[in-house]
Amino acid sequence: MMRNPPRLALVASAVAALLAAQARAVVIQDNLNGASSSYPWTAINGACLTAGDGSGTIPGCTASNFTYYSSKSSKLVGGVTGTLPDTAGSGALRLTNGDTGKGSNGNSQNGAVVSNFTFPMQEGLQVTFSTVTYGGNAFGNTGADGISFFLADGNQAASVGALGGSLGYSCSNVNAVYDGVVAGYIGIGIDEYGNFSNGSSGSSKNDNTSTGPGFKANRISIRGSGNTNWANLLATYNSYYKKVPTSKIPTAVQNTCAAGYVQDWSSGKDNGSVTSKPLAYNYNFIASSDLPNAIANQQATAKPTRGQAIPIVYSLKLTQNGLLSMSYSYNGGAATPIITNQDITKSNGPVPTQFRFGFAAGTGSGSNVHEITCFKAEPVGQSSSSAGTNVQQSARVEAGSQVYLAYYHPTNWWGELSAQNLLYDASSDTVSMSTTANWNASCVLTGGSCPSTGGTNTAQAPAARKILTWSGSAGIPFRWDGTYTPPAAVQTLMTAGDASATNKRLNYLRGDRTNEITTSGTGLYRARTGVLGDIMDSSPTWVGAPSSPYSGPWTDALYKTATAAEPNGSYDTFKQNNALRQNIVYVGANDGLLHGFRSGYYDAGGNFVGSDASKPNDGSEAIAYMPGAVLKTIHSSTSALDLASAQYVHNYFVDATPGTGDLYYQNAWHTWLVGGLGPGANATGPIGDKTTTGTGGAIYALDVTNPAGFADDAATASSLVIGEWDNTLKCTGNTSCGTNLGNTYGTPVIRRLHNGNWAVLFGNGLNSASGSAGLYVMLVNPADGSKSFLYLDTGYGPAKDPAGKNSKNGIAYVTPADLDGDHITDYVYAGDMFGNVWRFDLTSNAPANWSASAKPLLATGLPITSKVAVAAVPGSGTGANAIPRVMVSFGTGRRLEQTQSSEAVFESATQSLFGVWDWNMTAWNGVAPASAKYAALATAPQPLAIANLTAQSITNEGRASSNTAMLRTVSATAVCWQGSTVCSSGNTKYGWQLPLSTNPGEQVIYNPVIAYGMFIVNTTIPPSSAAAQALSCNTEVPTGFTMGVSMSTGGAASQSFFSTANSNTFPLLNGGIVSGIGLSGTGSPSIVTAQKRPYIVQQTVGGTGVVTQINPGANATGSRINWIKLR
Repeated sequence: MMRNPPRLALVASAVAALLAAQARAVVIQDNLNGASSSYPWTAINGACLTAGDGSGTIPGCTASNFTYYSSKSSKLVGGVTGTLPDTAGSGALRLTNGDTGKGSNGNSQNGAVVSNFTFPMQEGLQVTFSTVTYGGNAFGNTGADGISFFLADGNQAASVGALGGSLGYSCSNVNAVYDGVVAGYIGIGIDEYGNFSNGSSGSSKNDNTSTGPGFKANRISIRGSGNTNWANLLATYNSYYKKVPTSKIPTAVQNTCAAGYVQDWSSGKDNGSVTSKPLAYNYNFIASSDLPNAIANQQATAKPTRGQAIPIVYSLKLTQNGLLSMSYSYNGGAATPIITNQDITKSNGPVPTQFRFGFAAGTGSGSNVHEITCFKAEPVGQSSSSAGTNVQQSARVEAGSQVYLAYYHPTNWWGELSAQNLLYDASSDTVSMSTTANWNASCVLTGGSCPSTGGTNTAQAPAARKILTWSGSAGIPFRWDGTYTPPAAVQTLMTAGDASATNKRLNYLRGDRTNEITTSGTGLYRARTGVLGDIMDSSPTWVGAPSSPYSGPWTDALYKTATAAEPNGSYDTFKQNNALRQNIVYVGANDGLLHGFRSGYYDAGGNFVGSDASKPNDGSEAIAYMPGAVLKTIHSSTSALDLASAQYVHNYFVDATPGTGDLYYQNAWHTWLVGGLGPGANATGPIGDKTTTGTGGAIYALDVTNPAGFADDAATASSLVIGEWDNTLKCTGNTSCGTNLGNTYGTPVIRRLHNGNWAVLFGNGLNSASGSAGLYVMLVNPADGSKSFLYLDTGYGPAKDPAGKNSKNGIAYVTPADLDGDHITDYVYAGDMFGNVWRFDLTSNAPANWSASAKPLLATGLPITSKVAVAAVPGSGTGANAIPRVMVSFGTGRRLEQTQSSEAVFESATQSLFGVWDWNMTAWNGVAPASAKYAALATAPQPLAIANLTAQSITNEGRASSNTAMLRTVSATAVCWQGSTVCSSGNTKYGWQLPLSTNPGEQVIYNPVIAYGMFIVNTTIPPSSAAAQALSCNTEVPTGFTMGVSMSTGGAASQSFFSTANSNTFPLLNGGIVSGIGLSGTGSPSIVTAQKRPYIVQQTVGGTGVVTQINPGANATGSRINWIKLR
């Protein structure tokens, strides 16, 4: 499972003191979890620090001089352990107390803090804060009032607003405390009970101001500026209010608040009358969002704790010219927008020159602990963090003459794909990656200035883009204009729920921006930051001139008399005819499209050409494809999943890496691109568990042989789109085999098989209806190109779950193995979600005889979500022991997807790297050529267990010097192979295991690579949980090591594998051989050669490219590498 890096800006450090010169950029961060606050606040009523000692401006909850709760006979509850105080560093700002059951311990309480400092608006304002609510007494099953955060004009004195539904911000229509915040500008109501959005309606004098959609629990609402309080009414409208009797002041303010108009009390009577003069600002309702689940934790438990609460993290951005954006993350889920880039100055008035901040909460007749766990304010653009972004990023870097890097931005969900050169510096003899991109696909599609290239782009015209889709039976143009009218079914999908059937949404998906919502609020569809959608789990796949090793005559080493469909020399002719074809980089994005971008070509001499106008290296989109499964779901009735909706949260569409390969049928060679959708296209959005059935699984195939012929007319579309298959597909002898197709995470592989057909091989995916694990084989008839399917089932479904939880099984990636070098696949290996390693036998020339092994080769009980690597490693002795072994190596781990209401979740058990010997080669050796026989045993345990493997271990971590990356060493224990004489005794092992770090849960979710006899893979060390991150207002990203261990033993090689300076030196760590380097790399490393030296090129979680020299002789004697990669 892959995940591309976001673009991350550097975060400035917090100012040393509040009163430092505020003309320069400041960052105010108060985590509120220690003995005292970092900044001066005015604390009111129940506001206190749960770890406080009373030394700061906010009292400690248990300090002797703080009596708010004790005076109410309210026992302090909650915190980390259920009993206060919390230890310093683990506390929070408490605003109200809770209960230990269905009592009244926390009833009728309120608390607030208002900053005694201000924040300047010269560079705008970005605020992050987090809240938790828990310890309720089951009051009304919704909660007790709620929490507010507000911005007030910093040029005015600090104040708080009314109680009850006003949540300490706005004025109140009914409550005894009725004044609103003085010069309030924005108020955010985290509304448990439901009254913050409940304005007066007609003659009904509801809780809160004159505007609002009405009562609704579990809603987050935004109210605008206001100054409805007695002091301001008397000063601003003196002639109307100066004769109000003292006893009637509450009525005057309440009635004014409810009406939104000035009241005339000039007669001195007991009741004023409504004038026609509206209040300039009355905390008017602006926007809201209903939470996916309840805010309040109404558990009514005997000992409530903070850990039982669901954290909500909020992000508010206000530019200096009044453009407001706000989103929140519920329980670490994807950020949900409430308002995006809207100009609020027309309704709110000019932006003040400085703001002060406030938090308030109340419980009313109910009870809840209301706490703030962190607060951070900084200038706009100072940090690119967003609420709830704890997902991993990944990319396999495609490298050749250029390196292609993919990114995503979680704020408004857009992506980038850039092409950058590798550079050699002769003076330092080092290789690096250019910091300036040759092109950026986002800039090409969006237009305007392009920071990554330093230039400016004219946007590629939406009408000129060549975009195709699938009608259910054929490829068709994805357009709706004078040149083409889509089928009625497509029109219905694009216009469902609209007032009229138009082409506007389809054009929007093509990149047209004329109907995007403007900053003034007009328009139909979500305003995009960039036209290219977020590229999260799809890595760039480069397709250039044909280069597969198919030049020789096709001879099946197992069936020598078989007649091959491929004529001798035909592939060489194909290569020659297509040697100069345009390079295209393909990548899937969550804008619903597989994109193909132009990337130069190679001339007859093999030199890269980027300046030819006919085949340019400019990142312009050459082709795009919207899978039919995406077409059905991209316009969802659920706004949070609808790409064009202003309420769009996030969804996955084309989120897997496509694969490519050449194949022969209908008397010609072709180049195909085949791919899945990852977690995309599920009707109900991403799945974050192991038991829900996915509905979006699909595989598509495109013929990309001739980029010069790409077009989007109907005839060309039908020939370019080979097909698309979903969970309704039928297999030979099994018409219901589609129930095994789940979400298609893996990359399909194109290979030749022994029956004479080319085929597409792919795992059945995750979360299928059947929950089984198996291999799909899509056969391509060599005569007519027709497709047929086989499904090879392992028989291991939910009933075989080793954890006993009836989770769904599945296979993401498959690895074909050609054991005799004839370019025909003999076996396919794969790992499943239950941790089993499978071998599928395709050695027969009759498909009916193909099958999965009766039992797994190895059972680990740990999920395998990435590809297994298969290689033949040298034998371990002389004679029979010198025969090479077939080794299957892999890592374990799994990341469940982030949803709207849950964070991305990683496996918690200890994960490992593994290498297992496929000992069951007796049957193969009986038919294989003499040069392709492998070490075998007559019998062995089936399946093998971890106890049958030699244990390696991580032995040390540290830095070779202060300015280098973290390094890691591992043990080098010999593997005493079963049946061998490698060791003097104890020759009983079948492979190796290297456990990864247990704290904090290191694991493998990226595909490994094999090079120079080494197993190379990026590990992932997950970030803190959403609850832990909510304590600091800092978004954490995963880290990890790039590991390089011996394919044969899983231990250290004979020399260090990684360089820290790219200077042809490979350091030791405290005398130990280095087998890992802490690069926090993502995806699969790519290996390139520069100046005759190999380098790993990859992308880090921060989005930057990194080049690391590796040692080709680390695992070999002399210069000869005597291992074989089984393609």
